[in-house]
Amino acid sequence: MTRTRATAIVTVLAAIALLAAAAPAADYYAGKTITVLVSSSPGGGTDTTARLVSRYLPKFIPGNPDTIVRNMPGGGGTVANNYFTRRAKADGLTMSQDSSSALSTYVRGGKRVKYNPREYNYIGSIMRGGSILMVRKDARARLTDPKAKPVVVGDSDGIRTWVAMTVWGAKYLDWNNRWIFGYAGTGEMVLALRQGEIEMWGTANAKLIRDLQKDGVVDPLVLLTDKRRKDFPDVPTFEEVLGDKKPSGVAWRAYNVWTKPSDVDKFLSVPKGTPANVVKILRDAWGKMVQDAKFQAEATKFFGEAWRTRDGAATAKLVLEATDATKEVKDFLFNIRKEHGLPTGKKK
Repeated sequence: MTRTRATAIVTVLAAIALLAAAAPAADYYAGKTITVLVSSSPGGGTDTTARLVSRYLPKFIPGNPDTIVRNMPGGGGTVANNYFTRRAKADGLTMSQDSSSALSTYVRGGKRVKYNPREYNYIGSIMRGGSILMVRKDARARLTDPKAKPVVVGDSDGIRTWVAMTVWGAKYLDWNNRWIFGYAGTGEMVLALRQGEIEMWGTANAKLIRDLQKDGVVDPLVLLTDKRRKDFPDVPTFEEVLGDKKPSGVAWRAYNVWTKPSDVDKFLSVPKGTPANVVKILRDAWGKMVQDAKFQAEATKFFGEAWRTRDGAATAKLVLEATDATKEVKDFLFNIRKEHGLPTGKKK
């Protein structure tokens, strides 16, 4: 066999291999079912996002697969992410619908954290405009009265991004509060807020905030973004409220590391090792979904007017930024959480 003929055969085989790799684009998902893992219990923002996306995304995936939503709450995203990392096959048939809490948990660390979100393949993300911290109307005056009974902050795990506002508020604004955590999910925390079991809570879910306002339960207090939400223009940012009491140096860098994952908010991913052509199918479908008028209308209904999206590449970049913290910052976060009786994870 001549060298020219051998080269030609190799070229043909390489072309066939490339075609074979690309072939699933048209029919890979036909007749299949995608399982969407949700890192929280039913009823919250992450679950709502998962169920909205699972209804619309398959319409834009060639083959129109079915979807199943599987809730797997626990440990600030640890349970779902550990399962996703250890058990989910990298075949595009298991997706993770997650939230900023999982990124915060990863940065905090600990022996239970067996996942690395920096390695996932991101399909896209939805940001709802930033969490709003609310306080019950009958407890608001006590927040700035050091002689009064502390205002109770409630959370599932004590590490969500909005919790940082309550911690920095206590340290730098002399807020009179304390924390309890261990609630199963958003539904349980909303009920606890309505019943007065907890008195401060945060969410980016516009519908939940509006419902609590309408019923006269809460006053929106501060916002966890660098600019005000257009759907809640009267709610100041936390930085505005801090004013000249805003700390500098490592204290502010630590605050930003704790809260930065909120810029990612709700994100969809597939495991490390998922074939590039399968990732492309899903990213292309995401791009078409977020332009769909019906999807946009439903998203606005659930998330309010401030929601926006990022594609997979932009989401991946932001995740890398949000999970990058120096030892000095991690030590500060460990110490301030310990000071206020919040979960610390493993000191790094």
